[in-house]
Formats: sequence, C-alpha cells, structure tokens
Amino acid sequence: MEEVAVRLAERVKDLRRQVGLTQAGLALRAGVTVETVARLERIVRARASANSNPSLETLSRLSVALGVDVSELLSTRPPPLPEEDRLAQVLQNASAATRRRVLRVAEALIRDDMGPSAAATRRTSRHR
Repeated sequence: MEEVAVRLAERVKDLRRQVGLTQAGLALRAGVTVETVARLERIVRARASANSNPSLETLSRLSVALGVDVSELLSTRPPPLPEEDRLAQVLQNASAATRRRVLRVAEALIRDDMGPSAAATRRTSRHR
C-alpha cells in the first residue's frame, strides 16, 4: 500500500508543478486545506503522513483541480510527454464533435505514416 501512496504523492506533486501551482494554489482550486495537500505530498520525502490515504472525494477534487482523471493520479504509466500534454490541454476545451474530428485526422495521419503495407495488413486481418 505504501507504494501506491508514494506514487499518488509524486503524481500530485508533479502535476501541481506542471500547471504552475503552489500547494496553497492547488488547495484553493480543489477546495481542500493547504495542510491536506502538504500532508499528501509529504510522503514523497519518506515521512509518514496522516493523509497518505485521502478520501475519494479529496482525490476527485484534486484531479479536477489538476485537470486530469482520478485514474491518472494513481497511474503506473509514465506521465505524458510535453507535446502529448499540450494536445490534451488543447482538446480539453474542445467540443465533443471537434474532438472526434481531431481523432479522425490523427488516425489518418498515423495511417499515412505507416504506409500502404501496414494498411493492407490491417485490412486483411479485419476480414478474417
């Protein structure tokens, strides 16, 4: 369980810094106390913390304040690269219809990058 707590603390701290917030700024945006954020992040420094196991409501508030899904706070996958993060930020403010169009364009660009042989392989595998 300690591994999950450390991962959560590191993700919150990293995401907070990426969006340029202090602990106080994140607390204000999330509607939690500064002490809640401080105690949560404290575990990164290998110090026991009473808040290393925050409530689901606290996790939800922090995720909204940081602009990510709750699952992202606990994810074991590496954080997105800066250019991926930029795309996510741009799409966050787009309508659902615009996001679908962007997705279709991205898929077409990736198909073009893969070349005709990869597209032909995909077509034959779909018909099996």
